[in-house]
Amino acid sequence: MDIDVPCTICGSSKARRCDRCHSAAYCSRECQQTDWRTHRLLCRKFSEHARDHFANRPSPKHHLAVFFPMDKTRPSLVWVDSKKDKYEAEPYFHPVLDQLLHIPGNKYIGRDLRQLQGNVLRGRPSSQDTLNLWFLDPDVPPRNITTNKAIHGTIPTLIGDTWGEFIWKGPVIAVMRKGTGFEPRHSTDITLTAYRDAIDYLGYYRDTIGSMIEPGQDDHFSKRVLADRISKVVGVRINCLRDQIDRQEPEMVEVAVPKTHPLFNLEGDDPCDIPSLFGLDLVAKSYGSNQSSGGGNDDDDDAPPADGLENPLAQLLLMTTSIKDGKWVRLPDYRRHLRHGSILFVCRSKRDIKTEDIHTFCNLIEEVVVPFVLKENASNPGARKRLLSQLEEEGVRRGLKY
Repeated sequence: MDIDVPCTICGSSKARRCDRCHSAAYCSRECQQTDWRTHRLLCRKFSEHARDHFANRPSPKHHLAVFFPMDKTRPSLVWVDSKKDKYEAEPYFHPVLDQLLHIPGNKYIGRDLRQLQGNVLRGRPSSQDTLNLWFLDPDVPPRNITTNKAIHGTIPTLIGDTWGEFIWKGPVIAVMRKGTGFEPRHSTDITLTAYRDAIDYLGYYRDTIGSMIEPGQDDHFSKRVLADRISKVVGVRINCLRDQIDRQEPEMVEVAVPKTHPLFNLEGDDPCDIPSLFGLDLVAKSYGSNQSSGGGNDDDDDAPPADGLENPLAQLLLMTTSIKDGKWVRLPDYRRHLRHGSILFVCRSKRDIKTEDIHTFCNLIEEVVVPFVLKENASNPGARKRLLSQLEEEGVRRGLKY
């Protein structure tokens, strides 16, 4: 852990910087996983720029910024020049944005600016520097302006894990200004924590009101929306053998999962079949793409996992009662990515779950479902109905109700 480095996702001071870019920090695997969908878009490129202390900087007046182009489906890192204001008594440097904010078919277009000095959603009520978000004046729409594809042009969208109801049009650029005064006079390089703040600002923006994440934003609706997203819930991570050894952790651990984790709104398939029969809406996500394939053949559901990536306990919990082509379906195709590696389970309704809950269902499945599907031919009439009846009867006997 790095001393006094706040977590990009929850604001905890016990965070560790990203090994590649060193520009964002996370206090846990769960917080890192929460940010990965957007962080990965710029992580490698930022590390390339930051190499050798930004040796590729065009000039001392250029600083790194994040550009959300109107016509491309992902943000990018750009160098932004700055120009000294000759009318200011004290040195003041304007970012040079003409080319980035230009739309063909128009001359000069009016601009709008929003400043952010903290992010209450991420536990940062204040910041050392000021994030400036520049975009085109919405009251004077230029010709040929379209919805910003970098923000809205993918499925899920860049801001898909936010409130996300405001539609941004035209290019948007995020620039960092040094300090937190009324109007900081100098630019500085943006960080990928500030990039996360920019995404949150854009995603929680309300027309004429501002962004819900701004410090001091205290209207009732903003409070209600953020209350559902701030803080964490308890989930359970089932570790594969490799992670048990490497991380010195038991097979099953309770973990604090941010309420902004994509499992709660963007990702995760239908809840696990058997727990859902008793009212527990468990959804799952694997840790890392290298674990999802397990080194085997992705087209073969029976391919053995790579050494150490076996996770028999998770496979029990993911087991279904479905039948296809006269055979029991152990794991449906849409969950193939959950075959191997460590798996995170959370309750989609954002309730805490405990390791005892997972143990209870794993025991139920191992003692009732596994023997049944091994003994009963799935093609027999009423086979699934009999299995569900046995499950319900045994679940009632064990007091399973959520």
